[in-house]
Amino acid sequence: MFHSVSDVGSDILDKRDKTSKKKTKKKPWGPFQYFLVLSSVLIAVMWGVIIFGGESPPQRTIDFAKKGRILLFMVDGSLKRFAHYEGNLYPNELIELIPKYLYFRESELVHLKKLSYRKDSQKGYLLFLSHPKEGGMNLILSAKGIEHAPSSGGGIK
Repeated sequence: MFHSVSDVGSDILDKRDKTSKKKTKKKPWGPFQYFLVLSSVLIAVMWGVIIFGGESPPQRTIDFAKKGRILLFMVDGSLKRFAHYEGNLYPNELIELIPKYLYFRESELVHLKKLSYRKDSQKGYLLFLSHPKEGGMNLILSAKGIEHAPSSGGGIK
């Protein structure tokens, strides 16, 4: 029932030695551990690129002087929304699209003059650049699709 101090101390030392021997045995890594390390590194690298190295965010404004076709397709989408919500009717002028179907600031309304628009009984409407680049192809957008016409610099007649 009673133990001597020397007996108790030796049991504690023996237990300590056994546990230290168990701790030194390391299991080899399996494929899951390698997967965790590799995926963690890749995620850290991706976040680093996103936060510190990615491209600059797109600008809020578009330079319509250089991007005439972007303006053309924006207005075409607005015309189609107008027709959808107004019972398959098209506006008489492009200015009727503002502000409900096409958002432009007051300073950007000038860009609508770069487009030629007219209602057509067969195709619904014709929309194209008023002054396309010389020698290029001019896009003619309508409710029926897209057509190409050679550009003569003066627009479509």
